[in-house]
Amino acid sequence: MIIVTAMMNVKPGKKDAFILEAKDLVAVTRQETGCISYDLLASTEEEDLLIMLEKWEDIDSLNKHMETDHFKKFGEIIERFLTKEIEIKSYSADIV
Repeated sequence: MIIVTAMMNVKPGKKDAFILEAKDLVAVTRQETGCISYDLLASTEEEDLLIMLEKWEDIDSLNKHMETDHFKKFGEIIERFLTKEIEIKSYSADIV
């Protein structure tokens, strides 16, 4: 399994608008082959920090997701909401 975290700092006062834009992406992505879970979380410590927490069956599923039209469109849309680049980290969650 692959786990991805995408930390997104949004402009003050823009969090609700960002979440509204993300709803379609989340709904469509959850239907993709290989998607285990795909959730947008709000930090309890930083008002304008949102985290996309993703779980994928394998790297191929994640790579296919990143090539979808809805993912690319979302990437273009959210640029106007962000105060800095998205911090993305991925992890292999194989059973040890």
